[in-house]
Amino acid sequence: MAAAEPPEQEPATPNLWAELLRKMLPEGAPLPDDDQLDYSISVNYAGPPPFYNPPPLNSTFPKPKFTTFPKYPPSLSPRNPASSKSASSSDTTTTSDNYIKLLSAASSIASDDGGAASDPGNSPRSDQGCVVCGAEYCKKCLLKAMGSMPEGRKCITCIGNPIDEANRAKLGKPSRLLKRICSQLGVKQIMEMERECRANQVMPRQIIVNGRELREDELDELLGCKLPPKGLKPGRFWYDEDSGLWGKEGEKPERIISSKLDVGGKLQTGASGGNTRVYMNGREITKLELRVLKLAKVQCPSGTHFWLYEDGSYEEEGQNNIKGNIWEKVSVRFISSLFSLPVPPPSQIANPKKKDRVSVIPRLFSPDYSEQNRVRKLLLLGLDGSGKSTIYKQAKLIYANKFSSEEMQKIKHVIQSNMYRYLGTLLEWREHIEEESFDRSVRGEMEFNNQKISDFSDWLLNLMANGEIDIYFPAAAREYSPLVHGIWKDPSIQETYKRVKQLQLIPDVAEYFLNRVIEISRNEYEPLEEDILLAEGTTPSNGIACTEFSFEYHSAVSQIYDENPKIQQTKYQLIQLSSKGQNRTFKWLEMFENTSAVIFCISLIDYDQHDKMIESRDFFKAIATHSCFVGSPFLLLLTKYDLFEDKIEKVPLTVCDWFRDFKPLKTRNHSSKSPLAQQAFYYIGMKFKKMYTSLTGKKLYVNQIQARDRKSVDEAFRYIREIIDWEEQQREDEDIGPS
Repeated sequence: MAAAEPPEQEPATPNLWAELLRKMLPEGAPLPDDDQLDYSISVNYAGPPPFYNPPPLNSTFPKPKFTTFPKYPPSLSPRNPASSKSASSSDTTTTSDNYIKLLSAASSIASDDGGAASDPGNSPRSDQGCVVCGAEYCKKCLLKAMGSMPEGRKCITCIGNPIDEANRAKLGKPSRLLKRICSQLGVKQIMEMERECRANQVMPRQIIVNGRELREDELDELLGCKLPPKGLKPGRFWYDEDSGLWGKEGEKPERIISSKLDVGGKLQTGASGGNTRVYMNGREITKLELRVLKLAKVQCPSGTHFWLYEDGSYEEEGQNNIKGNIWEKVSVRFISSLFSLPVPPPSQIANPKKKDRVSVIPRLFSPDYSEQNRVRKLLLLGLDGSGKSTIYKQAKLIYANKFSSEEMQKIKHVIQSNMYRYLGTLLEWREHIEEESFDRSVRGEMEFNNQKISDFSDWLLNLMANGEIDIYFPAAAREYSPLVHGIWKDPSIQETYKRVKQLQLIPDVAEYFLNRVIEISRNEYEPLEEDILLAEGTTPSNGIACTEFSFEYHSAVSQIYDENPKIQQTKYQLIQLSSKGQNRTFKWLEMFENTSAVIFCISLIDYDQHDKMIESRDFFKAIATHSCFVGSPFLLLLTKYDLFEDKIEKVPLTVCDWFRDFKPLKTRNHSSKSPLAQQAFYYIGMKFKKMYTSLTGKKLYVNQIQARDRKSVDEAFRYIREIIDWEEQQREDEDIGPS
């Protein structure tokens, strides 16, 4: 009797499963076949307890046996033994050893490490691992090993390297240790950088679409489209560019992405592993897709070839006749979701003819559309150091919506990196002064009094010589800031700075930032407006920066236009171009035809640097005679007039060969600060005006400006507006002719 009981109970299991599944399906829907079951659907388990006993959870953690605080700072060598074996060269080992020694020196100089660490004997150990090499660090060592984490949770030596694919699921998910160490805003910024960093994205060679590895531009197009494949991981995929269907190779479609993307190879017939002899855009569909087509009342006998488009409309191959929309019915979309088949968003399913007819009408009569012809393009040019970047940033702060959080983060990193470049320049010149000086007293002034500072300076010079400074900074800016502060306050560096500044070999803003190195190196540092204006190298890597703005007409000259509402809606597009490569090729100028005005910046204080002033003059001549700017007015902005007033009293203008004929008039008028500067400014302006007129036959507008003064920049842009209005009025009068 006991042996006969099990066979009687076996049939109850499939019946129970069928009943549970039928409750989840719509009323009257048939049960799917065995080969069509989708195991992504989960149900609550209501049967007997598991046949095995789960292992007991150990709630206690072993405590480290530290009786006293160690004599030396904690080592930053990884706790994961596998990571220590991954070192492939002796150079890497040497660099890591030097890095650890320098961190120990920084720890001994720093008076406050930003928070007290908990006693390891009273709390469980919780480590944070590097997403590249897997090295694990404790609470005390994490910030020293990873710095400000510009690419997320990576060791400083791993910055720029791709992540371990086993850690891809962890990207953007902070650990408890990181939440305890950093503020909520800091954790959010680190996670954003970890997700969006280019080095953390999948590599093009890891993504194979339609049998071909992607190129870098194809991967950028795929990830940058309107509907990208979210959570993309390395693997082999197929893609239908007509319908936007996307799936893993040999499997059913898993999502719908943007269509018409030029990525991968040609879609193969067996891409999804179908065996139904029904083809959609050349791909043999799976049984699940065939079942959905039948539920949508699509006639698809064996051997049928369909064309499916992104909005769900379909037609038979060879017939130019849309037969219907597969996803138009709600029931079809529900069944597709039940079988884990992708469904396009509702806005994409709508009738395209109706959508186009409705959307075009408001676009034609909207204010934005009518104002497109009122956008005035202003092209801002000049060599490095001419003040054009400061003028661009001033305009963005005054008229536009300032800077976004992403732009502020980039400016912060640029400022932190620049401090170490300034310091490296001073260290190089300190060595030159020490080597070339025969005076023992001078050599004594150039020597460091602190051995730790001396070791750090040697290491920093080696980084600059090898071009590796970007690997460590700004990531390690916070940890090294005490050392940098100590070097900057050292008497030998202060003496070097005085001499280098006289030779104009270091920017005058270096002192401003190095005096605040501790404050600027903090993770929570946010650049002030003055910091943004003084920061160097904030132009994007492609050399082009653009911002749009508008300002009201309230000057005396513009009152005649106040009654015209179109003028008040005028927008200005300020485009700044980097000077790198501008004096060699001018093919890029063809992109900026029909420019409303060209603004050219030249620094007045460059007159004693003959080569730079002549280079500015030649660059100005090349731009003025270019065919793209035949009808565009030119404004020459002579910048740094406030510094020019002081310099002209010490260094005569005639040191520049082009200005040898300058003969200032002696005057007793002391109403202005520097009559000599006014005469020199007028003389330089006239030199450029005569040259411009001889080349083009037109008038050149000249104005002086102090780029760091907001009022001066505002007046300059209002002057530009008046110039454009005047030029347009002149052209209108010429077209009308005499009355």
